Amino acid sequence: MARDPPSQSAAFNALPIELNQAIARELDTDQDIARYAFVCRSTNNAVNADKGSFWRAKFREKYAFKEGRSNTELRSIYQVRSKHLRRGVVYPFYRGHNRREVDAILVLKDLIVESFQGSFGIDEFGRPRCKNHTVLRNFVLDSKILLNGRRAPPARNEPDSVHPMLAAVKLMCSHFLFELEDANHQVFALEESQRVVYMATNKAPLYSGPSLSEINMDWVLHCLNFFRDHMMNEAAATLYDAVSELSPMQKPSAWQEPLRNGSYTLGSHWKGTYSFLDVPEITKLRKMSSDEDAEAFFCDKNVDEGKIQLDFVEGAQLRWPNIFEKRLHSLRNTVEPQGRAKPKGEPGSENVQFTGTGVDLEDDFNAIGWLNPLPPQHGIPGWQRITFMKHFMDDFDQVEQDNLWAYEGVVLPGGRIILGRWCRQNDYNGPFILWAVDEPDLEEEEEGEGSSES
Repeated sequence: MARDPPSQSAAFNALPIELNQAIARELDTDQDIARYAFVCRSTNNAVNADKGSFWRAKFREKYAFKEGRSNTELRSIYQVRSKHLRRGVVYPFYRGHNRREVDAILVLKDLIVESFQGSFGIDEFGRPRCKNHTVLRNFVLDSKILLNGRRAPPARNEPDSVHPMLAAVKLMCSHFLFELEDANHQVFALEESQRVVYMATNKAPLYSGPSLSEINMDWVLHCLNFFRDHMMNEAAATLYDAVSELSPMQKPSAWQEPLRNGSYTLGSHWKGTYSFLDVPEITKLRKMSSDEDAEAFFCDKNVDEGKIQLDFVEGAQLRWPNIFEKRLHSLRNTVEPQGRAKPKGEPGSENVQFTGTGVDLEDDFNAIGWLNPLPPQHGIPGWQRITFMKHFMDDFDQVEQDNLWAYEGVVLPGGRIILGRWCRQNDYNGPFILWAVDEPDLEEEEEGEGSSES
């Protein structure tokens, strides 16, 4: 039976449209707004008349505001986002091939891409914070996209692998995990992640495609889950205590500016860690099939807090030994497919060189490396490839080839988290994570002051 049209005699008819709109903006769900619009003609006009100005105001209250959209477009986008975010909290997000899950993933992707459009705020620690950050963080907390303690087998005719767009969105949403101290951070099937991150490089390359610019999202997501368990799961008894004692300014955190294509420099101060297994353990692990990985878990070694400071090179390039390039292939073209010329000098198209100094197991080390721009991945811009050689030399006149550690990784968009693998000769390798910190350690500041005084 059809509902009656909006009443013309309700009390809301006596209120000005601005007040009726203010009331509507306090309503949380689309259902509440729809019911409110049906109360009477004045409430209907408040929501749907006045050239749709209500929807522009409602959109700006909740989301980062991208200029150039009509009120009609904003209404449609707002309603689509509300529907899929509301429904998405119950989806399992195991592999992301389901049509309903894809709809929610596309909404999350748009929230990531449009972050920091227009004005933004500052959080309690003085860091830029975007309204889309709040929506994404709440979705991570309320949904199963990252906090899921189980995984069902694939449905009939469903691929067993995680959809790369879901993996990319999960990686971006993972920036907010380290704020959620009371959540359950135990990673399901951690043995699988351990097996993946110690795979031989030729079995699980980080990059593929014609120009080797397509990220292996599945590997990077396993790397994130591997370190998340070490850092946030108290039962792992590795990095949990050290990370929990860090201030918010020293923990992994979300990007602080609009995402952009091309190459860009990163922050100077980074914390991080890596892990390794002994050669016999890696050999045994690599011989195991995926069906056997639940039967054995190896104790990761050296999962301890480290740090590195990066300095980006301006002007003439520093010396880059041939042996470094042979190991890392840092100077390859990662932007255009092979056979197409890259416009030289175009902003963001050039590789960026950097040097670094750090501490590992109380040993000081040096680093030199490169950032390579990458094309957008699954609709998300801002990824970069990072490569660097960790060494213990003062100069490169005589390269100590027996003590070189090659690092290759992925800089997540926004430049705040790096995930990748280290490798020695003969493909002895393991995973690493680095995250940008907003302030250096006190001892770093004291060292800097001491060197400036001397």
